[in-house]
Amino acid sequence: MNHIPSDSPFYCRRRISNMAALSKALNTSLDELNSLARRADQMYRLASSLTKPDGSVRQTWDAYEPLKKVQRSIRCNILDNVVYPAYLTGSLKGCDYKVNASLHIGAKIVINEDITCFFPSTSATIVQNIWRNFFGFGKEVAECLTRLTTRQEELPQGAITSSFLANLAFWKDEPVLQASLRARGLIYSRYVDDIAVSSVNFLDNSAKSAVIACVYGMLFRHGYRPKRTKHEIKTSGERMEVTRLSVNSKPGLSASRQSQIRSAVNHLEQAFLRGEIIEFGKGPYAQTLGQVHLLARFHPGKAEKLKQRLRALKKMERMNKCP
Repeated sequence: MNHIPSDSPFYCRRRISNMAALSKALNTSLDELNSLARRADQMYRLASSLTKPDGSVRQTWDAYEPLKKVQRSIRCNILDNVVYPAYLTGSLKGCDYKVNASLHIGAKIVINEDITCFFPSTSATIVQNIWRNFFGFGKEVAECLTRLTTRQEELPQGAITSSFLANLAFWKDEPVLQASLRARGLIYSRYVDDIAVSSVNFLDNSAKSAVIACVYGMLFRHGYRPKRTKHEIKTSGERMEVTRLSVNSKPGLSASRQSQIRSAVNHLEQAFLRGEIIEFGKGPYAQTLGQVHLLARFHPGKAEKLKQRLRALKKMERMNKCP
């Protein structure tokens, strides 16, 4: 019998063995579940499409009702009952990219890897394996849930259920990899498609190569490819980042990102002085305020000064409107 590490994701509810039990769990009739499963591929709209600098395209999808309602029920009644280990931090309650970065604070070396086209590469076969073998659901149940949570044989990025299933893509191998690295004094984490491995001790070239080989091995076994252009090894003598946050001391935004936020505030002030109309509830002002709030999460002192400048703009606008 294979040993399964204790630090593994696990499902803490009763297994769903047949379609009648699935219908009850999701509070949806069998006829509707089967009908939605047959039509699911055609029940999505393209929410966004972004061409990245490397030429790849990232598309996000949003399900139409009533499929969206059923996906919401799948999340609430099934996926929310999975207990995830600390090294998985993507799209989970109480976790975000800051939590992910904080796991690696004080490291002497950080190895970052990225998974190419992670969501499109998460095939219906992988998703069905999750429903059948991780959750232990009946064959017909697993097939139905797979159709309800995939689009054209792929995991659709942006769908309500997709981030949870993405966290389970390596449900069997990832705990073994994490335990193996931990036994060597290394810290492993994954934030959706961003993988980081760090060490508080020096790693020679042989040790670094071994770590990379272990991570790549897991990806290749599941049909994924690492994004070579995102491969990065940094040491404490330079700025080390995990999910774009510095981990040399505590998570923080890069100097260039902070400069961009200050520039956005300055542009707003200049536009106001030129007499341009500024809408304070939306548009550039709202976007800039959102960036300042992001800065406040990591650098509250710097952010407060920028908030004061934005509040001053609103105050001057009100004064100008007074008769």
